[in-house]
Amino acid sequence: MSAAHTSFMLERRFKASPERVWRAWADPEAKRRWNDCHAEVGTQEYTIDFRVGGHEIHRAILPDGRPQFIDKVFLEIAPQARIIFAYSMEAGGRPLSASLVTVEFEADGAGTHMKLTEQLAYLDGHDDLAQRIEGTSEGLDRLELEVAQDLPAI
Repeated sequence: MSAAHTSFMLERRFKASPERVWRAWADPEAKRRWNDCHAEVGTQEYTIDFRVGGHEIHRAILPDGRPQFIDKVFLEIAPQARIIFAYSMEAGGRPLSASLVTVEFEADGAGTHMKLTEQLAYLDGHDDLAQRIEGTSEGLDRLELEVAQDLPAI
C-alpha cells in the first residue's frame, strides 16, 4: 500500500467573460459537453449537483472493458471566482488516485484568465500523470469551444 504525491497546473485565457466561463462549469449540460476527458469512454451514468457538498458522478466502461468510477465532491464554490473540488478515481474496482483541484477565474481585459491546479495522490503504484495532464488539457480545449457559443442563463 503506497501513495505517491504530485501536482500540475494549467492556465488558459479565454475571449469569453468570467461569467460565461463560470456558466460552462456550473451548467450541468454545458459541463457534460466539454468535461469528459476520454471521448472513447462509454458513459453509463453522469450526474452533477453543483453546490457545496454536492457530487459529480461519472461511471463509464473503458475501452479495455473495465468499469471506471469517478466521484467528485464540491468543497467550495465562490461564484465567478473559484471552485474547489476533490475527486477519487477507480478502474476495475481498483482505487487509482485521489485529487484536490482548485480552479480560479479572473477577469483579463474582455476575457478570462483561468488557472487549474490539481494535487494528486497516486495509489499503489498507479501513475498516469502525462495522460491526466493531456486529458485535462483536452477538456479545457473543449471548454474554449464551449464558451465561444452562447450559453443559457442558469
